[in-house]
Amino acid sequence: MARSKRIQYLAELSKGFDKVLDIGTDHGFVLEIAFENHWIKSAIASDLREKPLNQAREHLREYPVDYVISDGFENIKQDFDLAIIAGMGAYLITDILDHAPLGNQTYLLQANEKIEILRDYLVTHGFMIMDEYITFDKFFYVILKVKRGQMVLSDEDLYLGPKLKHKSEALPYYEKKASQIAKILPKTDKNRQETLEKMLKIYKNI
Repeated sequence: MARSKRIQYLAELSKGFDKVLDIGTDHGFVLEIAFENHWIKSAIASDLREKPLNQAREHLREYPVDYVISDGFENIKQDFDLAIIAGMGAYLITDILDHAPLGNQTYLLQANEKIEILRDYLVTHGFMIMDEYITFDKFFYVILKVKRGQMVLSDEDLYLGPKLKHKSEALPYYEKKASQIAKILPKTDKNRQETLEKMLKIYKNI
């Protein structure tokens, strides 16, 4: 099966970490690429169901990987220095982070939608955005690199990203967001229009 640019990028961002936890590992492609390139030393592949874990076992049988059926962090008993939580909705990621262990671990978070919801959760739950990345593979994907800590975000930061807004490669993404909002704005009820107008102004200003 072909590996997407999103999967490749996530794997590259694991470079330099020793033990990586992949929550919702599916086929295990992120870990496979990371091992192939000698970017990581060992891993924990986790999923809710046995079938995805069996698929991951097929791709990762050459490598030092522990396999755990777990709802998020629930059954994760081992230490790790990086956790990847990607390819999910923002609300599901926040639910998983509610049970993240205390410590100095790093998290790579990639929400398929409502990235501003995820950023808002992070700032109100003791996480700090260390960096932000963007890649395009049919759709734009924003990846947050996060650790525990304190930060303050403006409304602009919530939508644009405190780190991403300084990166020129994000401009096509902002243009796309502005275009999408402009199209749906006339069809939206008045209660939602004010929020959308604020979002549109932020994306256009950048």
